[in-house]
Amino acid sequence: MNISFFHKGLKVFLLALAPLIQALPVFSVSALADEKGVPGRSSVSDILDSLVNVTYFRDEHFSPASKEADKYGFPSNFIPQFSDSVYASRIAVLRRKTPFHLVYNDHVKGFIKIYAVDKRNLTSKILGLTKIYFPLFEEKLDKFNIPLEMKYLAIVESALNPAAVSPAGAKGLWQFMFGTGKMYGLQSSSYIEDRYDPYKATIAAARHLRDLYNIYGDWFLVLAAYNAGPGNVNKAIRRSGGVKDYWAIWDYLPAETRGYVPAFIAVNYIMNYYREHNIRPVEPGYLYQDTDTLRTSHFLSFEQISGTIGIPSQDLQFLNPQYKLGIIPASSSSTPNVLRLPKKYISQFQNREQEIYAYRSSRTIDQEMLLARIEGSRQSGNIQSSDQKIEKVHIVQDGETLGSIARMYRTYVSQLIVWNNLKDADVTPGQKIVVFGASDNTISYSSRGGRNDEGRGSDETSIRKKIVVHKVARHETLEKIARKYHTTVQRIVSLNGSRSISPGKRLKVETEVAERKSKSRSSSRYDVVRKGKGGHGVKSSRRSRSEGKQHAVRKSKKSAASSGAKKGKRRR
Repeated sequence: MNISFFHKGLKVFLLALAPLIQALPVFSVSALADEKGVPGRSSVSDILDSLVNVTYFRDEHFSPASKEADKYGFPSNFIPQFSDSVYASRIAVLRRKTPFHLVYNDHVKGFIKIYAVDKRNLTSKILGLTKIYFPLFEEKLDKFNIPLEMKYLAIVESALNPAAVSPAGAKGLWQFMFGTGKMYGLQSSSYIEDRYDPYKATIAAARHLRDLYNIYGDWFLVLAAYNAGPGNVNKAIRRSGGVKDYWAIWDYLPAETRGYVPAFIAVNYIMNYYREHNIRPVEPGYLYQDTDTLRTSHFLSFEQISGTIGIPSQDLQFLNPQYKLGIIPASSSSTPNVLRLPKKYISQFQNREQEIYAYRSSRTIDQEMLLARIEGSRQSGNIQSSDQKIEKVHIVQDGETLGSIARMYRTYVSQLIVWNNLKDADVTPGQKIVVFGASDNTISYSSRGGRNDEGRGSDETSIRKKIVVHKVARHETLEKIARKYHTTVQRIVSLNGSRSISPGKRLKVETEVAERKSKSRSSSRYDVVRKGKGGHGVKSSRRSRSEGKQHAVRKSKKSAASSGAKKGKRRR
């Protein structure tokens, strides 16, 4: 046998077989095992983990997995993994079809592992939900001339949970912060949270993305600015020497943002190659698919709808998350509110609409009375609209009551009850209370006291906010730091743009400075007590300075020997 001919034939055979060998699953996880140093992994994992506790992401609200992935003949529980060259070649194919410069690197690899291995069961539900949300996303993105691949951003942001809330206070499918949402017309009031409305939030997101592209002209920089804000991106560009390239400024971005684009690339990959990873989409149930919308300008509560046609209040809340308190306030006929219902209830609602409006229960009556009181007070100017205030989360401390919290934020107990859907005015330490605090940084209140010998009649105290820098010590957590400065973890994260901390890191922290002014007939005293670091009060008194000058005059009249003796005594 001709050995040379045999070798040539074997070489041709192996070259032909190479692509097939590369595409075979790799059983070892070593290629994806090194996850250290991949910023942002925890935030993506946290978002996916949060879905486990969301009622309508439970298995009973999804149909059995589809069989479209069975064409590869994988067993249902088999988890394929591939070599780096396979991932790189597949992403290269996607890159040729999109204006995004998709790349493959270790950071992208770490996020592929999250979606394809660690959280694959949740990924299968997200794939099912794309059939509900992606048609809406694509329609609005196309209207604003934005690449349709940007629809995958919502998966990175919220995992397609319309009621998602981040630790920093971002809300909805597109995770808008309060201020940014307001810029794009999203209403955030006592009753309505448009950031939870998929339709309105998608339009706002498309407009925001278009504005960011007009600034940067690069879609990866747009993603970075969407996550960290234009200020952080501009600072990173300056620190990198003015280069407008995401990977060039990567080292200068906040930690979470450094993982943001790699996560986006990984989602692009998974949404196109989930079949190769044996991920089988599960179909969302009727609460996702079989729904329709109605419009109403009347006051309407979920209690009225549920009590009349029998749809569970929980289902109404899921389908209409923008109505925070289960109340649809009255509106003008030109701008009616939207109500989403399962299709099987649409005809019942239309046929019994007047009966629904007329339905009254004790809870419905209480809601109407509270709504009327608040609206009446607001029109008379006694209560400031929450649209003009800053949304905050207050953590109840020992000894605090709903009344003291209301005074702190210059609002009313009735407002706190409405904003938090409380049944009564009782609160417990550690409880989180949503408040719409004053738009300025100073909160003032007065405390009355009896007159004393000097004639002081009342004390007026003002509390102002101050930003300080805290150096993280060993074993410190965000919770410990928040307690130390009488603030919240959410506020610390918001100020620093990241949840990650390490010993020696310097954090911006907001604390309170309480200034107490005592009024009197003959004198005034200003005491300043700094809250937070150290816990010691620092006092400054005009009266004490005056008394010090008088004491110096008297001391000068004394003998030098006497004065020297006193100095010696002080030295001891």
